[in-house]
Amino acid sequence: REPSPAPSSSSSALGDVGARERDELFDPTADDADARALSRASGGSSATDAILSCPGCFTEVCVLCQKHARYAGQYRAVFAQNVCVVRESALVARGGGDARVTGGTEALLSDVGERFHEVKCETCREVVGVIDDDEVYHFFNVFPSQG
Repeated sequence: REPSPAPSSSSSALGDVGARERDELFDPTADDADARALSRASGGSSATDAILSCPGCFTEVCVLCQKHARYAGQYRAVFAQNVCVVRESALVARGGGDARVTGGTEALLSDVGERFHEVKCETCREVVGVIDDDEVYHFFNVFPSQG
């Protein structure tokens, strides 16, 4: 008896399975649905300077932001996603534009100057920016892509 040949990747049975998998995983309407969801999430505004992602894991952290007027590579936004704010410590801006870390509410209340809290990516815990007392996010450690 002669052994039967092993099935090839081009056999009709395997080809049909691959075609079904491709069809099940592909949604030709997904891009349009994502665009509508983004429009709803941003309040109907699609005017953004960039879509910001975490540099550590590429998780999107902001889809509606504005380039900072003075600082290149920095963005500010009112809304963010996939981030957490660290309220236990703060950065306090001093004259000259630098900041120092303080811990505890007594130090925060006694310091003069604007306070910022670290903003971290929820996925990988990379610091991606800060949030100020007015709840405005300032992103500086992000990967911007065309919005």
